[in-house]
Amino acid sequence: MSALDRALTIEDLKRIARRRVPKQFFDYIDSGAYTEGTYRANEDDFRKITFRQRVAVNLENRNLGSTILGQPVSLPIAIAPVGSTGMTDADGEIKAARAAEKFGVPFTLSTMGICSIEDIAENTTKPFWFQLYVMRDRDFIYRLIDRAKAAKCSALVLTMDLQILGQRHKDLRNGLTAPPKFTP
Repeated sequence: MSALDRALTIEDLKRIARRRVPKQFFDYIDSGAYTEGTYRANEDDFRKITFRQRVAVNLENRNLGSTILGQPVSLPIAIAPVGSTGMTDADGEIKAARAAEKFGVPFTLSTMGICSIEDIAENTTKPFWFQLYVMRDRDFIYRLIDRAKAAKCSALVLTMDLQILGQRHKDLRNGLTAPPKFTP
């Protein structure tokens, strides 16, 4: 049984990742900008979500399936865009897209992904979503949209928080750069 098979909680997965992933990459994923107030608020909000147990009901034909943006899904969730997933695991975005496909939920490729739109399209059989940062270089944006159309992306997820890059203190302390700077 692998370590992943024994992981029962998100905290278990974080412990495994902390051991396997270089510190600067782990910190990039497990942090936020500035004082990380939004990051902590998001974690607090997720802790407030509870499931209400229902008893004495027939569970024979239960179904968690739903529809998101006209697409049937096995669960009413989608994999959100995560920039630079490929820096923590080779072909990370491809693996995430394949997992989403296997479990019947949408995958959203980040504009800041390591794998390209075309890489995901070549390695999956179902349409995926593409997250687009709205930037000043409109020609660049139009080219990205054309590539997403050509890859048959079924949704364009607009993100408009890139007007000013957030200062990521852990990244600055760790010396994380893109592309990485090689040092002795």
